[in-house]
Amino acid sequence: MVEVGDINTNLSMNFLQNTISLLILLLSVSIVNLEAQNVTVEGKIIDKISSETLPGASTMLLQKNDSTLYKFGVTNLEGKFNLKGAKPGEYILQVSFIGYNTYYKKIELKSETPLLNLGTISLTVKAEMLKGVEVVEEIIPMAIKGDTIEYDADAFKTQPEATVGDLLKKMPGVEVDKSGTVKAQGEEVKKVLIDGKEFFGDDTKMATENLPADMVKKVQVYDDMSEMSKMTGIDDGNRTKTINLKLKKDRKKGVFGNVTTGGGSTALATGDLNDETGLYNGKFNVNKFTEKMQLSTLGMLNNTNEQGFSYRDYINFVGGGVNAFAGGGGFGQLNTGGILIGGNTNDGFTKTAAGGANLNYDFTPASTFSINYFYNQADKDMNRTIERQNISDSSSFNTFQNEIQNQFDKNHRFNLKYKQQIDSTQDLTISGNLTYSEGTSISISNNKSTTNKGIFLNESNTNNSTVGENISGTGTITYGKRFQKKGRSVVTNFSAGSSSNEKKYNIFSSNSFAAIPPNLPFTNTTDQFQFENNDQFNYEGKISYNEPLGKGKYVELSYERKNYDNSYLKDFFDIISPNSEIFNTNLSLSYDNSFVYDNYGLNLRFAKGKSNFVVGGASQRSVLDGEIISTATKINQTEWNLLPKAQWNYNFNTSTRFVFNYFTNVNQPTLQQLQPTLDNSNPLYLYQGNPDLNSEYRHTASLRVMSFSQFSFVNIFANITGSYTKDKITNAQSLNNQFIQTTTPINVDDDYFLSGYLYFGSPIRPIKAKINIRLNSSISRSILFINTQKNDLERLANGFDINLENRNKDVVDI
Repeated sequence: MVEVGDINTNLSMNFLQNTISLLILLLSVSIVNLEAQNVTVEGKIIDKISSETLPGASTMLLQKNDSTLYKFGVTNLEGKFNLKGAKPGEYILQVSFIGYNTYYKKIELKSETPLLNLGTISLTVKAEMLKGVEVVEEIIPMAIKGDTIEYDADAFKTQPEATVGDLLKKMPGVEVDKSGTVKAQGEEVKKVLIDGKEFFGDDTKMATENLPADMVKKVQVYDDMSEMSKMTGIDDGNRTKTINLKLKKDRKKGVFGNVTTGGGSTALATGDLNDETGLYNGKFNVNKFTEKMQLSTLGMLNNTNEQGFSYRDYINFVGGGVNAFAGGGGFGQLNTGGILIGGNTNDGFTKTAAGGANLNYDFTPASTFSINYFYNQADKDMNRTIERQNISDSSSFNTFQNEIQNQFDKNHRFNLKYKQQIDSTQDLTISGNLTYSEGTSISISNNKSTTNKGIFLNESNTNNSTVGENISGTGTITYGKRFQKKGRSVVTNFSAGSSSNEKKYNIFSSNSFAAIPPNLPFTNTTDQFQFENNDQFNYEGKISYNEPLGKGKYVELSYERKNYDNSYLKDFFDIISPNSEIFNTNLSLSYDNSFVYDNYGLNLRFAKGKSNFVVGGASQRSVLDGEIISTATKINQTEWNLLPKAQWNYNFNTSTRFVFNYFTNVNQPTLQQLQPTLDNSNPLYLYQGNPDLNSEYRHTASLRVMSFSQFSFVNIFANITGSYTKDKITNAQSLNNQFIQTTTPINVDDDYFLSGYLYFGSPIRPIKAKINIRLNSSISRSILFINTQKNDLERLANGFDINLENRNKDVVDI
């Protein structure tokens, strides 16, 4: 079936081409205009007493009005500096060098003087300050220390109640979008640390949306090495964009925190002045930090759909879904359980209550411990209407759906981690988590189908309720050993986890069908109680050995075993009367299955200068052994797959990077896709599994280019990703003459996807604003079967957005 509203390819391409041409023209005119007005500042730095040159001294042009960094440079071996591309205007020249007093000079750049030579500048040793220069406080807004960009938080003014996220918004090169996602230098920030320590795990929003900005002294942005690189001492080229918040000294003594509250009404939003629905939003945090300890508590209560944490962490809180293990290796941790009831946290109107505590403690510099607990509950009400037009070669019809739903979930999450550096060559990490969730869901819906002329076809009225609970836990231990020979190392990892998920369903539906020859009109009713139990146990072990082959050359040998055991039961009972029910043997299902993976890997790594290259792969044996107990049906599949991979990282400099990545992986079908029992939860949309499904085999390649100017704060990020999948699992749909739709998963070939993304961001200093331009395009080909007829579906999607916002948000935020 093809939904109305697919994108017109030719119009999209012409629109995109015209947009790009216009942007290039505007940028070209701007660049030419700017080049004509640029001014160069040069000079020489020496020691005042000895007159010796000072190579490596930092030279900065600061904006006169707010002391923000405009241009930055470093003196050469002759002590000379050259700051190019400055616009006419008034600035403060700042020169600094270790062991010397910082030098300041007010200067004015004029367009009629394209080169301003300041001559020789002398720096004084110790506390001897230069006279004639008025300096209230020495604040360097930004410093570049190797691969780290460090911001001084005091150089960026915020409101008294501002959060860390509000502070980050003001920093050049850092973005925070409406959802709270943080990007630095064009890349998404995956970790936010507090004095180098995790804060409630790896959820960035827990720190950025809950901690006050005035506790921060420095903000450090850098690319953190992978855990594997830290353990082996071999740089594998993999990086994670990380922000470290260094606290003020006075915040490492005593107790501090803040409370934020707000209230209002939905009357302005709805336009109904009689709407008396009240809105409220409150949060608090209390912290006690010392040199050895970090203790934080936080809480929130609101009915404004604010979560205060990311959806990724929400999934973890309720017990992240077990992954059908894919090939390729890696020290991933097992996740157990599943979202209790399900649903998008952004849909509907949600009342949220949440709170937790986080403790980090350093027994010694080599021994650290962290533990945290988090609780959240969400009470969501949703009323939605969906209208869809379904088109096929032989017919078309319309469907209308209206649903009222209430969902209430409660989740408890407990995490701990212990890290021990046994000695200079050995590291040990032990971590674990425990999750308990419970929830209820009530859904009342009406589904109706008509012809394009409005003639009635069928209708279903449902009233369903669900009650469930889940408990899951995971433990992981990782040990790394570096030997005397540089580059030789061994790393072992073992994880184990289990979960138990139980749900109870009450299903009621009343269904009506029109007279479609040769059938007469008829009605039926479904009234059932369903019981579902899903028990899972998983373990994963890996050992990796690295051996140097010469300067910058290494070989990695690895073996990995993954095991996924699942025992599944779903019983159906037809309700005859309020006190009488009959077991439905045709629909009930009992299923045991086991996925086992043995992965034998070989990788060659080459590191030289700015380049890091990896080529290799793995041979993977996967075994599926299952039995459908209710029908005495056995399922056995054994596969051998070669999984090649390659990666190339090239660093042009500290701010420009190129990454190419190619890998293959195998995706096993899910339990729901394999089970042959008919799912009639929605009488008009039936689902039938397929026990003969094969695994998907996917090739994926990506190319990324990232560039960030520490001086102009211009960001450029480009990405191209493509994939090809053999035995892609897709859905085959069929319609009977009552327009009841049945969906069954099947394997198809020749499925591909290609996408491109371009981002450009730059400040516009004359108007104290910044502009962000994003272009994206994707093309995909997939295969759908409708009533056994093959349909090739090709989609081309293009999009762009331009965002202009003010940088000075003290008074107004646009």
